[in-house]
Amino acid sequence: MAAPLTAVEWGGLFFNDTGASMDVSEPENLEISQANGLSLWLKSPLADSGFYFSGEALYKFKLTFPKGDSPVFEQIADVPLLKVAGDVELGSGLLSLNAGRFYYVDSTAAVLSQTIDGASVKYSLPAVNLGFFLGYTGLLNSLNVPMAGCSPKPEAKIYDLAEPYLPLGVTFEFPSLFANQSLELDAYYIADLTVSENSRCYADLLLSGPITNSVFYNVATSFGFVNFKDLMNYSSFALLFFPTKAITVTAGANFGSADDQGPFVAYSSLAATSMLAANSITPKAAFTYTTDSLYFNVSGNVPFGYDGSKYGISNTLWDFSFMYNIFTDFQVGFTVNTKIDLTGSNDHNFKAKLSAALAF
Repeated sequence: MAAPLTAVEWGGLFFNDTGASMDVSEPENLEISQANGLSLWLKSPLADSGFYFSGEALYKFKLTFPKGDSPVFEQIADVPLLKVAGDVELGSGLLSLNAGRFYYVDSTAAVLSQTIDGASVKYSLPAVNLGFFLGYTGLLNSLNVPMAGCSPKPEAKIYDLAEPYLPLGVTFEFPSLFANQSLELDAYYIADLTVSENSRCYADLLLSGPITNSVFYNVATSFGFVNFKDLMNYSSFALLFFPTKAITVTAGANFGSADDQGPFVAYSSLAATSMLAANSITPKAAFTYTTDSLYFNVSGNVPFGYDGSKYGISNTLWDFSFMYNIFTDFQVGFTVNTKIDLTGSNDHNFKAKLSAALAF
């Protein structure tokens, strides 16, 4: 809900999360957690320029009660959004600009998918969209912005500066290549400014479009090099079926290269999802039901991990989510995350969370 103040829009959100986690092999080690937070947002046009300023501030704390141990108190303060953005007509196309702190994702969502500081420019023409991106991660809060292979310092409190990386990218999108099919080609270079100096470059391809009026597909692949020598690959395929306006059914699979797998090494990037995809082939499926006031989702996957010589299965992961808007500004939700062991060692894990959010 936004409150008008001349041309300024603003609002906020109170949220509450109560969670529990348990390993079936050690049920006595049930862990309870309680988290609360507040976020405030602001959006304002910059005169009649076609540009606007938007920002968001966040504070949240979490209290965890490990079984048989002292409670653990954590708190985070962050500014996840602080940008100037807008569109300008230029020649026969439209020039779009984002500058500041904003969320950025590449076409595969395997290279970059996170909040970042930087700038992105997109020039949209009738037949092709051209894009450029430059970012920096060293000023982000690692406690609130997960990046693959980067962990907050053990002593970190409230705000912890993330590892410094400098991603640079160019994109070429053909929104209607043929028969309403879309093709996007990306190239990224991520300069590693840490002591490890493992800079990486990527070439992405995404092909997507309709098969019928209710069935769509997307095929994505990302080839990368570590320091221009070690080859790696991430690939995914998904079918999306829309039998009704409210229902979406998705099925597909992800592949992430592994060490000692022919010419490949384990796929890695800044995207947290790359850590889950690496060293495995993962079939997946999801069912989603959405209305104006209700959201329900069940999704699952079965990762086949690569051990250096063959693929094998050890567990399956299933997630359940339910959200309901009791009033326009008040929402409640419930999520369950499960890891079911398939090796016979009874290494199951269950997590549950009850959520409530009040917007103003």
